[in-house]
Amino acid sequence: MKRSRKSWFAIASALLIAGSVLGACSNGNNKPEASPAGSSGESTPSSDNASASPAGFELGSQPLKFSMYGNYDWLTLDPWAEDVATKWIQDNLKVTIDPVQSGGAAQQKFSTMLATDDLTDVILLDRGPDVEKLRQAGKLVPLDDYYNKYPNFKKWMGDETINMLRSPDGHIYQMPNWYTTSANGNAGYLINRKVYKDLGSPKLETFDDLYAYLQKVKATYPDMVPLETDVEAQGVQILASGFGEGYSPNWPGQNRAVPADGKFVSIFTDPVFNETMKYASKLFREKLMTQDSLTEKKEQVFEKLTNGKAAVFVSYSVLENQISAANTLMRKNDPDSGYEVIWPVHKDGVSKDKVYPNNYNKLGWNVNVITMAAKDPEAIFAYLDWLTGPEGMSTIYFGPKGKYWDEMDANEYPVLNDTWFNTPQEEKDKDKLGRWAWVGNTTYLDTMKMANNAKMKPEQVQWPDTQQAAVTWKTSQDLTAFVNLMPAGDTEAGIAKTAVDEIFKKYYAQALFAKSDEEVDAILKKAEEEAMSQGYQKLLDFETEAWQNNLKQIAGK
Repeated sequence: MKRSRKSWFAIASALLIAGSVLGACSNGNNKPEASPAGSSGESTPSSDNASASPAGFELGSQPLKFSMYGNYDWLTLDPWAEDVATKWIQDNLKVTIDPVQSGGAAQQKFSTMLATDDLTDVILLDRGPDVEKLRQAGKLVPLDDYYNKYPNFKKWMGDETINMLRSPDGHIYQMPNWYTTSANGNAGYLINRKVYKDLGSPKLETFDDLYAYLQKVKATYPDMVPLETDVEAQGVQILASGFGEGYSPNWPGQNRAVPADGKFVSIFTDPVFNETMKYASKLFREKLMTQDSLTEKKEQVFEKLTNGKAAVFVSYSVLENQISAANTLMRKNDPDSGYEVIWPVHKDGVSKDKVYPNNYNKLGWNVNVITMAAKDPEAIFAYLDWLTGPEGMSTIYFGPKGKYWDEMDANEYPVLNDTWFNTPQEEKDKDKLGRWAWVGNTTYLDTMKMANNAKMKPEQVQWPDTQQAAVTWKTSQDLTAFVNLMPAGDTEAGIAKTAVDEIFKKYYAQALFAKSDEEVDAILKKAEEEAMSQGYQKLLDFETEAWQNNLKQIAGK
């Protein structure tokens, strides 16, 4: 799944808390044994693979400073200690994080860091090939003993989910972000409420309805983008979910293939993808869709939405912090303005209750790894384990104890105080809550948030929460069976994946720019031929085998 698509701050605005304070102090210098450089075998982990201090590392007992890199072109890590939560963490727990930026060239930077052995202490990245590169090079700290020693990951994930993180050598090197046991997600369709009302609040259920509405927008508001599809036209992949029951945007967006009859088959010959591209191409050539959909930057998308210049926004992330803040200001100035998530649009004949622009899996989104560069990996794990627990999540999302909450209830949920309820949302937005939550505990945050919302008056519930409860969480499906389908880059399947990704991007753009349905057919046919010539079948076979292995593991076989 592409996640600029889960820009975390979008997911983050969906959530909230858990944790326990950790026990006595360690000597701070015990490093677990790394997997042998170049090893990719299936060895059984030794019993002393991680020499964790018996008592554990106590946060705040001594300063902890480490560097962190986010391996995404689009991600800019916030400055540390410039928001209320991380300032409190620095002052009280003595934790300081030095953020290292990708500079918009994540893969190049990652490769250089690995080649020069100049790795940061922690790296946040997608599960799969890049993690394996680090592991096989002997650059990762195994975390098995830490998982057993510190409480929160183990409590909230469970052994079955933790075991799905196990590498081929039998060790666990990864700490997941946004792991969950419940439906979640922020993908879908966002409408400009004022424009919608001014145009008579027409029915927006089918793709024919949407087409007619976008025509009205274009005729009435010539300076407005009728349909904004986010960076790289990712919104088109969301459209695909409405053309087939149970069809996930993951198929075109990540897998570049579609599961059917127990195996993965070509995306380029898939009838649902074909129909989606024909519909999107029609919108594009009639100027009902943003015309710079493949080249615009995220900042440009936010600018349109902040200024109310998009009538409909389709994206993997329609509830990001910037959009929520814009909605707050727009409604303050005009109660009829702002944004609202609508039920996902669908094709005639497709059940509206089987359209899933969102998905979730128990492993969540991406992962953190601790590298051999870290001076005290156990202390880092102890901090991240605290962060993923009740106290950590509540501090990040509601600020430190004493600001917006003073105590926790029997479920370890923060009890919000009068300051929370009496502070305008635009003032809360200045606190930048929800940043630096890179081990997001989705289940805890969601259940805590819903429990708190149930105690509030309707006008006190935050806007993203209302949208998630009403639509986005109800339109999410469990795709745990489809995790870990990314082949290593130096394998036949991995080489094919790289080639197919480039072929997909190339012909995706051509199909969007096509002048007719017939041209879309011809473009996708050419894409299929080129992909097959580059080993596409190797990728399809790999994904099929990985999927079937997941099904066996889930079934306990």
